[in-house]
Amino acid sequence: MQPGSPFQSPQSGDPEQALRDSEARLQQVLDNTSAAVFAKDRNGRYLFVNREFERLVGLDAASLIGRTDRDIFPPDLAAGFRRNDMRVLLEARPLEFEEAGVFAGAPRTFLSAKFPLFDSQQVPYAVCGISTDITHRKQIETALSASALAVSTACGRELFVELSRYLAAILAVDVAFIAEIREDVPDTMRMLSFVHDGAPRENFEYALTGTACETVVGHGFRIYPAALGQQFPLDDDFKALGAESYAGYPLTDTQGSPLGLISIVSSHPLEQAEFIESVMKIFAVRAAAELERIRADAALLASQASYRQIFEASEDAIFVHDYDSGRIVDVNPKACAIYGYDYDEFLSVPMDGLGSGERPYTGADAAAHLQRARELGSTGFEWRRRNKDGSLHWDEVFLKAANIGGQPRILAFTREITERKLAEEAAERNAEHLKATVNAALDCIIAMDESGVIIKFNPAAEACFGISQAQALGRPLADVIIPERLRDQHRQGLERYLAGGPGPVLQRRVEVTGMRADGSEFPAELAVGVDHSPSGKIFIGYLRDITDRIESDERRRRLETQLQQAKKMEAIGHLTGGIAHDFNNLLASIMGYVVLASERPVTAGDERLQAHLDKALRSCERARDLIRQMLMFSRGQKGTPQPVDAAESLEQNLGMLRPTIPDGIRIANETSGDVPLVAIDPVQLDQVIANLCVNACDAMQDGGTLRVSAARTSIEGRFCSACRQPVLGEFVELRVQDDGPGIEAAILERIFDPFFSTKPSGKGTGMGLATVHGIVHEHGGHLLVDSAPGQGSCFRVLLPVCRDQAPASREAERAAMAPLQLSGRVLVVDDEHSVGEFMCELLDGWGLQADFTASPADALERVRAEPGRYQLLISDHAMPGITGVDLARALAGAAPELPILLYSGLTDRIGPDALAHTQVRGVLQKPVDRHHLGRMLVQLLQEPPERMAGGA
Repeated sequence: MQPGSPFQSPQSGDPEQALRDSEARLQQVLDNTSAAVFAKDRNGRYLFVNREFERLVGLDAASLIGRTDRDIFPPDLAAGFRRNDMRVLLEARPLEFEEAGVFAGAPRTFLSAKFPLFDSQQVPYAVCGISTDITHRKQIETALSASALAVSTACGRELFVELSRYLAAILAVDVAFIAEIREDVPDTMRMLSFVHDGAPRENFEYALTGTACETVVGHGFRIYPAALGQQFPLDDDFKALGAESYAGYPLTDTQGSPLGLISIVSSHPLEQAEFIESVMKIFAVRAAAELERIRADAALLASQASYRQIFEASEDAIFVHDYDSGRIVDVNPKACAIYGYDYDEFLSVPMDGLGSGERPYTGADAAAHLQRARELGSTGFEWRRRNKDGSLHWDEVFLKAANIGGQPRILAFTREITERKLAEEAAERNAEHLKATVNAALDCIIAMDESGVIIKFNPAAEACFGISQAQALGRPLADVIIPERLRDQHRQGLERYLAGGPGPVLQRRVEVTGMRADGSEFPAELAVGVDHSPSGKIFIGYLRDITDRIESDERRRRLETQLQQAKKMEAIGHLTGGIAHDFNNLLASIMGYVVLASERPVTAGDERLQAHLDKALRSCERARDLIRQMLMFSRGQKGTPQPVDAAESLEQNLGMLRPTIPDGIRIANETSGDVPLVAIDPVQLDQVIANLCVNACDAMQDGGTLRVSAARTSIEGRFCSACRQPVLGEFVELRVQDDGPGIEAAILERIFDPFFSTKPSGKGTGMGLATVHGIVHEHGGHLLVDSAPGQGSCFRVLLPVCRDQAPASREAERAAMAPLQLSGRVLVVDDEHSVGEFMCELLDGWGLQADFTASPADALERVRAEPGRYQLLISDHAMPGITGVDLARALAGAAPELPILLYSGLTDRIGPDALAHTQVRGVLQKPVDRHHLGRMLVQLLQEPPERMAGGA
């Protein structure tokens, strides 16, 4: 409470004095209320009263303050007030009481709301009360009770009499009557009951015109509290009665049409018009209801013949059951025709005989339905009936409790629904089959309504999206399975489709993006159908996760690309190998003769010729290197792998390259830390480094930085830029990076093709990167190229780590070989005359007698004719018709002691197995290195005879 409140607990001093001090303020607040407000202390002494309380007790506040109820009211009334006050104080809570007594000279009833007032220690120190006059309400309740008593024991004319008697008694009048309008003469009223001084009189009729009743019927409540005879002409009976006042209330049916009226007449003036209207309204409602019922019964009796005709002609079977026992008391002809019983048989058929005999279609079940109709008034159900012939059918049954001929009955209306029921059962079976199909489907089946809410979510969808059907149902589809970035597009498309606009086209199959419960996205194939149900459109989506298919397609595409690349490289390799082989034969003789010419003693005046021969030899050597590159690319020739320090090789190659690099290019070797060894031919590794560095420098025409490095690296998820195979594992990476203009995507696809070059004509052979491709892949490695226009290029050579061998030292510089002095006869076999003739001239220069033949068959014939004539046979391997290995095998029987040397441009194609059981002592690389050949001739021609006869 706020300080200064009249109900504030006193902080000090006497609580009664504190309340008295606040009386003036409280008086201003409550003097104008219609309720009596007061406050009493614990001893029952009044501390405060308002003006309404003063009016009710007839005393002013000064006379009441400090006095108790015993000083003001009769003892029994005062004692009741005190008991109620003490209960409030003891229970310390608000309570309501009805308190009645004589106030202001009249009996009154009050509803008093009393509540305790608490001090600062929460101890009740006073009772405050607010009393509201409910006298009028109590009078109405008494009238209602009397009316209820009247209507509970009577009906018809007796009810009207009782209503009139109780109405007169309640309102304390001389006459009460109820009259109805004659339906055939609307201006005439027929008296239904007339009670005078508590006794009913004979009913009569009277004309409505000119009477007080005319102002009531069809209008509303009217009261004439006095001087009735001065306002309306009265007949002799009412004059004799001394009628002074009148009140009437109209009777209307449920449709609002006038039926009559209920009225009172008194020899004394009428007061309390509102109360009189309230009571008469209550009685009027009951009288009108009874009058309407009587008219309805009369109409029912008048139409019973018509109802019977309908009953007999109905196409539905109709049964009339006894209300209490449920036995059949009447049936219509249709029931007899349907069930196969005649009328008399039907009346004796027990309830068990009308059902299938199985639950819930037994006699007991039928009795339960009848009981439900008694309790509820009506009920409906489906029934499995049995006809007289034993056949079973389905019926739809409706039971209705009714009053027929004044007797309570239960009507049963039945209609056969066998066809519909069979159709429903078939539909239900189909629905179960469909449900089973949907649940067993491997594809996700999801349905949503027009608002986008999920209404079906099959097990496949649960597994796919990681959410249960219970969690999905009732939620918007967009929130459950569609990525957030696509949800607005989905909702807008659905709205346009439903609005009839250019919404989403429902295609047979489309590819979409789905979202799982964990937020991950996946590609899916979707087909959508629309079902037009009574409740609106239902969208049914059939969705399949195509992640595996897309990955499979991608793998297939990569494999196709790899296969195409492999076929292309194989075809180019075959072409390159063929060209290299033919060119090798030409180069062998050219280079051989140049060497022979350059080794002749220089005579006076031949200095310029010697310089020309040196230049020709260098050109031959360049041609030889080009052929070797071509052979390595075509995999026609392999190097000799050995453990190599890649970082050291890189540094050595940079040392050789520095003098040839333009001034505007800076070299940065960014190698750091220990770099594992790699297994590779060291010469071929030098070739790889040199080719990549030269290409990088050529790309930086305007200067830049050549960055190289060697390091251990781990690669996963990349594809080789050359062979398109996946790259995975631990490698040693040689990186060569330039600041050039970069490589366009279209050119990246072809940079490893032989003879493909972007350099101007005459500036490159197009074999550099093709050679790198051949060497790296021959040693189990891969190539990665990172480049884009304007961003430079980075070539990454990935070579497997060599874990088991120690690095071999480089071979010592080849020492100059002294002129050989050999003896013996040698047979040279080569299909190329120029090569064979060169070999003979070379051997002749070393002191040997060399014979040449271009035909392997001729060579075989010569050896067979004179087995001991030749001490050595030297043959080309690749010859038409018969190879060098085939010739060696043929000679194994004719001259098993004859040693044989083979030379070939593709030495790695001659495996150890091919040389088994032959006299082949070695295979030389073509063009033949004369120093290597000389050493082998020295070894073979100086071996003891028994060693030479023993084979290789």
